[in-house]
Amino acid sequence: MQGLAMQCAAIPYRRAQSGDLEILLVTSRSKGNWILPKGKVKPGKTAALSAQEEVYEEAGALGVVDQALVARFDLSVTGKDADAVREEMQVFSLEVESLALVWPEMFQRQRRWVSVPDALEAIRNARIRRALRDFAMMMAPII
Repeated sequence: MQGLAMQCAAIPYRRAQSGDLEILLVTSRSKGNWILPKGKVKPGKTAALSAQEEVYEEAGALGVVDQALVARFDLSVTGKDADAVREEMQVFSLEVESLALVWPEMFQRQRRWVSVPDALEAIRNARIRRALRDFAMMMAPII
């Protein structure tokens, strides 16, 4: 193993008028699947700040990222050099305060607010789904 590559993702969310939690999903550029904004941790920046920047670049959403990790897991690396680099994903939450009308990847992606059950159905990555499920449980109103 030669090193550790860091990736980050954010769960951009808001509360609907009903009080229900809504998640902002974006489409991937390559296959058009619905995903959470994610990317590599930028040099000289924390994973949380990089995740916040990914949310803006990919979804045009502005808000404050929570520094507390929602999840951390190793990514499976495929290819002939799979044993050369281990990748770690760190997932944060970000409460969306506003949506920009113009943002860097607006012509490469779509964005959509969905309910937590719809987000869990749309996201294919099992570990991201688990992180989202854990986050939703943390955010559930106490009755």
